[in-house]
Amino acid sequence: MSVAILQGSSGGLGLAVTRHILQKTRLKVYALTHSSSSDKISDGLGSLVRDGRLEVLTGVDVLEESTLERAAKTVREAEGKGSVRLIACLAGILHPEKSLSSVSAQEALSTFQINTLGHLLTYKHLVPLLPTKRALAQLKEEWEANEGDPAKGLIGASNSLCFSLSARVGSIADNERGGWYSYRASKAALNQVIRTLDHELVNKSTSAVAVGYHPGTVLTSFTRPVIGDKPADPKHGVFEVDDAVSHMTKLMSRVKRDGDQVFGGRCFDWRGERVEW
Repeated sequence: MSVAILQGSSGGLGLAVTRHILQKTRLKVYALTHSSSSDKISDGLGSLVRDGRLEVLTGVDVLEESTLERAAKTVREAEGKGSVRLIACLAGILHPEKSLSSVSAQEALSTFQINTLGHLLTYKHLVPLLPTKRALAQLKEEWEANEGDPAKGLIGASNSLCFSLSARVGSIADNERGGWYSYRASKAALNQVIRTLDHELVNKSTSAVAVGYHPGTVLTSFTRPVIGDKPADPKHGVFEVDDAVSHMTKLMSRVKRDGDQVFGGRCFDWRGERVEW
């Protein structure tokens, strides 16, 4: 069975992406959460948990590399190598420092550990489970003889996908206001991780493309402490969760290795436009 692995699946956006994949595709979902309980995910998905395509892996904390290694082993033993079509890294943390005086070394370190190293270590352990180009071509032949690509257009039929939530504020070129030192720097570093990862994916002939994504401002518990009770404003990139997932999955479906638009190693926003580094 083809698999999607979602790191950070218990957050507001992560849970909604998990729901979308279960509803719209035939992919099996491995939902990774740092929580010791699967209740939040199971309760949030309701009847979707009963069709056998969801496995919740608890206690997977990006601050503890051994838990990521354990998760990779679980997927490999259950599904086999070459089974993964999507690795989505959705976990993040924000300490919005307004000035130098607000910077805390411990909070800044935590920001980098989760926003940058957490994604890097997730890819370290899960990328080996992606199919090679040759293996994906063989899978395509099997799909065509049966019910078609189980990703159902969420991912291009000719590729797999490594997908990280980045942010426009990680763009050095776009930084016109300052502030948010650690968050900006961690996302700029993440963009470099994505760029470098994409080179390795090409060099090792995997089927995957690595992409960063800026979802706009999504109204979840992650953003409420920063923006308060701000209402949705789609024209200015402020979205309710379901709208944010719709934009995100549209971008996922467009990503491919070959074509007029270069996706690999780049970061894109909810409009589908490239975010400069």
